[in-house]
Amino acid sequence: MVGKRGVSAYLERAAQRQIERDSLNDLIAEFDQANGPAEPEVVAVKRAKLTGNAPLTETRAAT
Repeated sequence: MVGKRGVSAYLERAAQRQIERDSLNDLIAEFDQANGPAEPEVVAVKRAKLTGNAPLTETRAAT
């Protein structure tokens, strides 16, 4: 069983994550308004690099 403080800390962290996501969504919306939306292919490549799931390139696949 989790005590009241454990639940409170959990909810506080969840609220903080939501605030961070909301702020990020605001930044993305501002970027899109100023520059147009990002190309999905470019986003996919950047996301793969950030998450460590970069696709193999021809030179990497050959080794």
